[in-house]
Amino acid sequence: MATNFLSRVPGGPKTLGAFLVILVAYTLQTESTQHIQHALKFERPLFLLYVTHSSFASLLPMQLLALRIIYGSSISHNFSLLLRDLHSQVDSVRELCHLSPSQTKLQSFSTLAVIIILLTLGITIPAVSWFVALPLTSMANVTSIYNTFSIWALVFSVAFLHEKWVYYQAIAVALGVVGVAMVAYGSTQPAANATMVVTPVVSHALIGNGMALLGAVTMAAYEILYKLIGTSPEASHAGFQPLASSEEHADLAHTTESQQEETLPFGMHAIAMTSGIGAATMLGLWLMLVIANFTGFETFELPHDQLTIAWICLGVMCGVLFNGCFSILLSLWGPVLASMSCLLTTVLVQLVDLFLGVPFTWITLVGCATITISFVCLLPFYE
Repeated sequence: MATNFLSRVPGGPKTLGAFLVILVAYTLQTESTQHIQHALKFERPLFLLYVTHSSFASLLPMQLLALRIIYGSSISHNFSLLLRDLHSQVDSVRELCHLSPSQTKLQSFSTLAVIIILLTLGITIPAVSWFVALPLTSMANVTSIYNTFSIWALVFSVAFLHEKWVYYQAIAVALGVVGVAMVAYGSTQPAANATMVVTPVVSHALIGNGMALLGAVTMAAYEILYKLIGTSPEASHAGFQPLASSEEHADLAHTTESQQEETLPFGMHAIAMTSGIGAATMLGLWLMLVIANFTGFETFELPHDQLTIAWICLGVMCGVLFNGCFSILLSLWGPVLASMSCLLTTVLVQLVDLFLGVPFTWITLVGCATITISFVCLLPFYE
């Protein structure tokens, strides 16, 4: 029965593993970030964002090293396969933009640099929008509005990826968003709600809600952009084969060793793209911290004690794992199902909060069940 279930998961058991890593990593990142800012009083969200996103650059070296240690794979050979795959991606993007194929290494590098810069901006804008919205409106508003990005992902997928419009699919996505809203508002303390209602500066809440909506739309746009220019024809299939049936194992046994060596390792292209985003963030977006410090939006400050540093390291590590695995799911599953998988993290965060003694109302229980059911209902569309 377990084998039959794994064979129905888009991409097979390896992708299911990446999905489970997403759930755990996002939950730990959320809890650690809350602890850093609330308990440890290190309220520097843009600094944490910069450090976490810059750390994405470590993903590709870690994967190459892990493949070397675990499987004895040649780092240089895997890297040459990746370069071949990146060249295929560059030519695919140039064709999409009605440009001639790259004739020189400089053209290929320039196109790849533009791709990385666009993806870096694409993932940074929704993240900054989230952090800017938090002090202006309630956490319930930010959570429920921001997580509508799964609906926007569905709309953009139909418009730009030419996916078929399926009403059952749309209903499942909408149910997931409703479930998030129930969890967000069901978890809000009554006193906090009352404070937000009587606040004299109503425009602040409106601005915060608008920033959350901007984050939702731009996050969905990033997912579409990644699907269009962040993947390649080879990487869309290499390493993502579904679990073979017993009849197919006999055929797979006859695959030659040389053919297997020419297959790009699982998820390496997506990991390379995320590492590129990390490098671009490290080299270019430090300016964001300078501007925030100059304007007084966020004064630059380094953590002063080892405990805070340890918690930051935990959050950064989880953020790196989450985004690396999410890019793999985005390459294989597409924006809609990948977005819905992120909504499931809301369920796991609530379960952890329950374990930590945070009140758990019946509304949040129904919301968690709604999110889970909506995700399961989407799976048949992506077999």
